[in-house]
Amino acid sequence: MKAYPHIEQGAGYVQISRLPIDQMLKLKNWLPQTSFVKIRSEDRMIEDCIQFSEYEYWFDFLYAEMSKEVEFEI
Repeated sequence: MKAYPHIEQGAGYVQISRLPIDQMLKLKNWLPQTSFVKIRSEDRMIEDCIQFSEYEYWFDFLYAEMSKEVEFEI
C-alpha cells in the first residue's frame, strides 16, 4: 500500500522508518544518502525523511515492478 505524505511547512515528505518493513528495506537500498532530509516538527527533528515525490516515483515505477516479479517467481 502506498503511504500518504506528511505535510510540514508546505512540503510533502515520507518518514522511512514508518513505512511497511518490505518498503523500508527496499527503498533504503535504492536511495542515495543525499536523498534524506531533516524535518523539524514542533519540538523534535526527524532525520529519516525523503520528499514525497521521490517516494512516489519509487513506489509507482520501481516497487510496483519488483512486486510483480515476486508474484510470478516460482
